[in-house]
Amino acid sequence: MNHKGCFLAGAILLLAALLALGVFTITAGHFLTTVDAFSQADAIVVLGGDGGNFFRVQQGVDLFNEGHAPVVVFSGGVSLKDAGLACSSAQLSLEAAQELGLPTGAAIIASGAQSTYDEAVNLSRLAQQHRWQSLIVVTDLFHTRRAARTFRTLLPDTTIYLSAAPDPNVDANRWWQTEEGLVAVFNEVLKLVFYWARYGIAPIG
Repeated sequence: MNHKGCFLAGAILLLAALLALGVFTITAGHFLTTVDAFSQADAIVVLGGDGGNFFRVQQGVDLFNEGHAPVVVFSGGVSLKDAGLACSSAQLSLEAAQELGLPTGAAIIASGAQSTYDEAVNLSRLAQQHRWQSLIVVTDLFHTRRAARTFRTLLPDTTIYLSAAPDPNVDANRWWQTEEGLVAVFNEVLKLVFYWARYGIAPIG
């Protein structure tokens, strides 16, 4: 191949790479997003791992106050260990929810989970115990697809609805414009691949 041919091939590859990057940029945020319409469910599940901003907790309490379910489950594992003391993110979320006015009798703790997969396993047991047939799962916008695929795989007999907690730093249309959006999208893409390889949970199904 002569120099002109090499240059042309290189230009085509560069153009293809730029096109692929553009398509990824435009579609990634929306691909990761799975938000459902719902009215009533047996329980609201607030997933752990919100980083301490409690956007998920606020969304869970709002949904409870709107009458979408009679109980809120707070999920999550140990987030703090110091001098032999341990506090789960589920417990921290419960305390935040109570400060927002959630009645004590309307809350259930589901601690001991260190991943979305663990949370789905825990909720599978709870759903069987309480005979729940439908759940509203509250999490971050870009976590909704992985959460939906995981919960629907592990709780096949339970109707799963996804609700995204509003976050002013995350926008599916302009996710690349903030550090939070960049981190969230690339982390979720990697985790979707990992869940497919490790658990056989495909991103689409």
